[in-house]
Amino acid sequence: MALTLIFTLGEELYGLEIDAIQEIIEDPPLHYVPRAEGVLSGAINFHGQILAVIDLPSLLGFPGEERDHRQMVLTPEFKSLALTVSTIQRIVKLDLSALQPPPESSGNSAIRGVADLDEALVNLLDVDEVINQLENSYAE
Repeated sequence: MALTLIFTLGEELYGLEIDAIQEIIEDPPLHYVPRAEGVLSGAINFHGQILAVIDLPSLLGFPGEERDHRQMVLTPEFKSLALTVSTIQRIVKLDLSALQPPPESSGNSAIRGVADLDEALVNLLDVDEVINQLENSYAE
């Protein structure tokens, strides 16, 4: 069992293991980044370190909508990025040994697998693939 933060992207449930998250921050001041476009929402000052804020729903192709006022700061292992999501919900224990493969129809390579939670399906986020997609979007 792994502690997992549950959040939404659009109408879908997603999860990310707590080990990948350094902190969840409330309403940080978002600073404008000149010539920033696409999925880069801006930057925040996080304990004296400047972090890029990535709009995860936009990166993964979800339609524009409201974003949670909180942001997830990833650990330095994952480039110390801040992610915005549609809504942050709660922390649960998920059995990651029972992950099912992502559905072929999803077309989203950022899903590591699917877990059952209270009769709902949770897409487990693959942070390495998210970073890869982010790097590829800015390499073009």
